[in-house]
Amino acid sequence: MLTLRGEEAYANLKDGIRSKTFRYPTKEEARYTGQHLRPTIKSSFRLNPGETVFTIGSCFARAIEPRFASLGFDVPVASFTVPQSEFPWPAPHLLNEYNAGTIFQRIDSVYGSFSYSDSAGIERSADGYLDLFLHINQRPINMDRLLRRRKEIFDLYNSIKRSSALIITLGLTECWFDEESRCYLNKAPSRSSVVNQPGRFLFHRMDYNDVVMRLCQSIDLMNSFGKKKILLTVSPVPVEATFTLQDAIIANYQSKSTLRAAAQTIYERFDNVEYFPSYEIAASGGCGSFAGDNVHVTQETVDLIMSVLSQSFIDIRSADAVGNYYPNYIDEEAEDRLGSDL
Repeated sequence: MLTLRGEEAYANLKDGIRSKTFRYPTKEEARYTGQHLRPTIKSSFRLNPGETVFTIGSCFARAIEPRFASLGFDVPVASFTVPQSEFPWPAPHLLNEYNAGTIFQRIDSVYGSFSYSDSAGIERSADGYLDLFLHINQRPINMDRLLRRRKEIFDLYNSIKRSSALIITLGLTECWFDEESRCYLNKAPSRSSVVNQPGRFLFHRMDYNDVVMRLCQSIDLMNSFGKKKILLTVSPVPVEATFTLQDAIIANYQSKSTLRAAAQTIYERFDNVEYFPSYEIAASGGCGSFAGDNVHVTQETVDLIMSVLSQSFIDIRSADAVGNYYPNYIDEEAEDRLGSDL
């Protein structure tokens, strides 16, 4: 619970009135674009072109990588490649980490004790083998190649050590756990694997405490080796399929609400963590923020989110590069209305 002395609360209100952020903007105000709302962000750090920024998390992290690379950042994941025969989309998407459990495992594999052993998270199919730690739409490959690719991915994640900043994107609370190997998976095991190995695979829907615990473990572990700038965000991309009995609409809002609440706790708990509202910006535009499948975010929405991110956190010398979205003006009418209370 956030507790402030009364005078602090009124000082905050006065500051909010001066920047016109103390209430929701009307449709006539600058922070409304005609479709989306643009939050004003007071960031405690800036990211400088030339820095190494490691991106980890769900598919929205993939939208960040090319934009940062184009601005002159060293983005290790952006250079990751695999043959198209293994994965039909741009290769970085193969590295999606959808839940807080798999995010922690990746960080623990770099700084701690987790190991992607040759027996964990591998499923045999009619055409080869699948790596259940990777994207759901991967194609089967032979075992030798799967293990070599795991080594390539491990080496890539070791770039976290030389990175000055991390961007972590939270995606889902629904995930699968392998009881035998004691690890979280990104790709659900096939129904045949579940049936043929009863009790091995468990479906988990993480709650607030689960997410906070694993994020705290991740950041504590990294901070023990030296603090980095960490930017935390929640992906606006909704759940495509739910394993619960809930309607997917309800399941998605439960998931995003849980992740958003957990992200706020992490932001307040660690002095090297900032929160960026990519989810809120997209959600403010309703279904208009998404393509026809109501899953993938439109390019217009992505561009807006990236512009707000750039202006809020990236040290770009020319304001024209990202747009001057937040003029510094005072809500004089509100000040007059509240008068001496301020």
